Amino acid sequence: MGQTIFVVCRESIEALLVIGILYAWMDGRADATTGKKWLFSGVLAGFGLAALLTLTLIGVSDLLGGEGRAWFEIGMLAFASALIVQMVMWMRVHGRTLKKELETGLEKSLQGKKSWWGVFFLAMIAVGREGSETVMFLYGSLLQLGTLASYISFFTAVAIGLALAMVLFYALQIGGRFISWKWFFRVTEIMLLFLGSALFLTASEKLLSGPLAATDLPSWLYSNMWDMSSVLSDGSIFGNLLASLFAYRSQPIGWDVAVLGTYWLVVMVILKWQSKDKTIAIAQVTAEQV
Repeated sequence: MGQTIFVVCRESIEALLVIGILYAWMDGRADATTGKKWLFSGVLAGFGLAALLTLTLIGVSDLLGGEGRAWFEIGMLAFASALIVQMVMWMRVHGRTLKKELETGLEKSLQGKKSWWGVFFLAMIAVGREGSETVMFLYGSLLQLGTLASYISFFTAVAIGLALAMVLFYALQIGGRFISWKWFFRVTEIMLLFLGSALFLTASEKLLSGPLAATDLPSWLYSNMWDMSSVLSDGSIFGNLLASLFAYRSQPIGWDVAVLGTYWLVVMVILKWQSKDKTIAIAQVTAEQV
């Protein structure tokens, strides 16, 4: 439930950020009423795209059987983990200039021809992208839905996440007196990377217990590395929350440690490479200005 609340809240705020920029940009324009109709039409279209992806994933999963379904689930979880890392990288580059980039693009799309298709597609892509990412990140949770209680719990978490997103977005909009955009994205980027590790670990555990079950692997991969269950079991409420958000395991085996070590090594290398490229780009721009 905690994973669902966090993911829905974080992705909703990103979508609200884009929608808020578009809405504020249209205020004061003579044709703002028409523009806002296109804006909200794009929002509805975005929800439609996310719903279509949800139905597609569930439908494909139901059609596949046995080993095919296992590989599909592993692939989706691993892809969601990779998507999180890519999203963090994208926000690190475009987060500060997002408002300016959107407004410049909208001005160009409206010059001369007065077309609102740019607003429609930006809104649709913003909502559709964040909605699709939410579906991907919560794919494992969606597969576990079956009983009435599980559906109630899931959609309650979704509602809480949406409500929390509205509150945080409002707090950020009224001058940043409570939370600044900079610190919000910095903290949630770190939490997203941990969520990515949790999804990647879940995918690897499914791989070990499924397709690789009959493979003869080194014995240390199956050995318990330590036991924290007496302090905090991952079967408890709080332990389960840490497991779904931060890949916590109270009794990790060698496989878990190796997988998480590989994940964080790759992430650190990628982020270091991105920071190096960004520094070089800034230095080049500065040199050109001089």
